[in-house]
Order: sequence, then structure tokens, then C-alpha cells
Amino acid sequence: MIGAIVVIIILAGALGVTAFQLFAAPTTGTVTHPIGLAIAVTGTAYQTEGPIRRDAALLAIEQFNANLAAANSPVRFESIHEDTTGTADGARAALETLAAAGVKVVVGPLSTGETSAIRDFVTTNEIVVISPSSTGVSAAIPNDFVFRAAPTDIPQAKALAQLVDTLGYSKIAVLHRQDDYGQGFGTLFQSEMAARGGQVTILNYAPEAQDLATEVSQLSTAVSNFGADAQTAVLVIAFDADGREIFAEASLLTPLTSVRWFGSESMRRGTFLDDPIVFNFIESVELTGFFASPAENEVLLRFEEAYTAKYPTRDPRASPYSFYAYDSAWMAMLAVQAAGVYDGAAIASVLPSVAERYFGASGHKLMDANGDAAGADYVAWTATTVAGSPSFEEFAVWRFATGQLEFF
Repeated sequence: MIGAIVVIIILAGALGVTAFQLFAAPTTGTVTHPIGLAIAVTGTAYQTEGPIRRDAALLAIEQFNANLAAANSPVRFESIHEDTTGTADGARAALETLAAAGVKVVVGPLSTGETSAIRDFVTTNEIVVISPSSTGVSAAIPNDFVFRAAPTDIPQAKALAQLVDTLGYSKIAVLHRQDDYGQGFGTLFQSEMAARGGQVTILNYAPEAQDLATEVSQLSTAVSNFGADAQTAVLVIAFDADGREIFAEASLLTPLTSVRWFGSESMRRGTFLDDPIVFNFIESVELTGFFASPAENEVLLRFEEAYTAKYPTRDPRASPYSFYAYDSAWMAMLAVQAAGVYDGAAIASVLPSVAERYFGASGHKLMDANGDAAGADYVAWTATTVAGSPSFEEFAVWRFATGQLEFF
């Protein structure tokens, strides 16, 4: 019975209709459930990306409430936002505040480091969290209250290694953040390249460091040691501020300007397009990476239309994880409806069933045994100028089901 209810409710959400009336009771008094948003909007990692993702979740809550109102339901959802600042300590403080407010389901946090930091707390207190953008393998743990709307980095590492190999690069110097995400992805990529006979040198840096001249100089040395030839490339795993610093420093060093650069999915950020110095560099080295991307569908297109109408100065594609934040909020509310009670344990028990039947802006949300999205196709992008404007242009897709790389 729950499965049937979930299917109808999900179609209601995806198509914008009011099938809620099939189950709603006449309004006799509003019952309001909080949806926590543990999303960073300040700090060096997410000060640009965070607000775009937060607003996508807010849009989902607004739409869901509109459907409930049209169905004459007494239920409403309200957002409670806490800025995690993109740090482990900030995430813990945010979840403690949300818990004190009685919140039992949360969208966020954004990073793997933050998500790992709150895992024990939310599991002990039975608070469901759905991260829209944590992908690190260190957080892939079963039987907890942490769920993730995006796949882990395992398929991304496979896709990137296959692309790098196909394009003829066999000697890769990697520079990554020394955190759960950076170290995890760097290790996965190294393993995938080793299986293909490639050579990988790994360097890292403290995520909080503001001056990365020394680390970028070491990266330049590693590239020189590889010969800085046609088979040599760089992989960078960074976020906003650290990414800009790396690119600015690298633009001054000839070995680094003469080889191809690749990036993790976290490098597809609008902030790199807005800085002329940074963009000139990433375009010259053809910065390339993958992003877990669904094919265009009606839900995605309607989300983009609604988002730009509500936030006319923002482009949701400037932070593609906005699609995942939107879907995370929808799944959170659908799970509360399916559970029939605002209780963390009940919500956690039905969420995988809800996800299995949910197709949103970011695609199908079937979860694996760890509560993470089971998989996705990955679209390859490169930094280039399109119609006179800085852009990330897509040129290939890696199929999750087959492991095949297809060029457009």
C-alpha cells in the first residue's frame, strides 16, 4: 500500500498536479513539519555554490506546499536553515541546533567531510539526513541515518580514468585536498589508472590553506619529472577558493601551462568562469572532467523554468548539484508523507522505497545498500568559449550500465 501511495505522490510532484487529494483529509487545522537545511552558504568551499543549492531546496518545499494546499491537506512543511560554513565543526553545530528544534529530516550537508562528521550524531538521535552532493567513499556506510542523492566517486573515477587513457595520457600528477573527498577520489583514480598501466604521482594540501604556491610548485616539479610531454597531464581535486588559488599559481609556471588538466566533478563551478585570469588558464589547458548528469527530461526542464522564474539572477546550472538539492528536499517530504508520521526511524525505513520510485531533476534515485544513489551516467565537460562566453561544454558520456564511453 505504501508503494502505491508513493508512486502516485511522486508523479504528483514530478508533474505538478494535485494527486494529494486522494489521501488528504479536509483542513481542520494546519500541521507543520520542519525540513532542516544544513547547507553551507559561507566559507571558502561553498560561498558561491551553497546559496544556489539551498534555494533549490527552498523551491521544492514551496512547490510541495502548493500541492498540499491545492489538495486541501492540513499538512505543511517549513524550512529551517543552518549554515554549516562547509566545515565539520560547522556541520556538527548545525545538526545540534536543528535537533534542538525538533527536526527529524534534513537536506545536507554538502560535503563528505561534513556528512561524516555528523553521522554518529544523527544515527544516535534518529535524524534522517539526505546529502545532495557528498560523494566520498568514506561515507558509504550501511545501516545509518545518512542517505545521499548522488552516487559515490567509484563510477566517476572509472569514467575519468577511461577518458584519460582513451585520450592518450599515461602519466598523471594529482593535486588534491587532504580531506575525505579529495583523498578518497585521488586514491580511487590512482587505482583505476594503475590497472590501465598508468603512472600517478599524488600530492595534497590542507583544505584551509590560503597560499598554495609551494604545493603548486611541487606539482610543477612532478610534471617536469614526467617529462611534461604529450602523455603527461594533471588532475586537480579542489573546491572554490582553493581551486582559484591553484589555477592562479599554475598559470605562472611553464610546465603546468604546457600540459592537459583534468578535474573532479567539484571543479565544474561557475566561479571559475567568472574570473578572467582563472578562466583563461583553464581554457588554455582544456580543463576536463565528468559530472553525474541525467539526460534532459520534463522534470529537469520544469525545475529549471521554475528556478529561473523565482530567482531570475541565478542559473541553476552554475551549480549542477542544485538539481540534487531539489530532489533531496522532494524525497524528504515524500518520505514523511509515506511514513505517515514525523519520526526519524519511520522516515528512514520508507526513504529507500520512495527513492526507488522517484524520478526527479537529477534522474532516478534508486539507492544501494549504503543509502547512496546506486549510479548515474556521467557527462564529460571541458572549459571553453561558447558563443563568445566562458562555458563548460559537454562532449561525451560514460554509461554507468555498460561502462562504455561515447563521444558526441
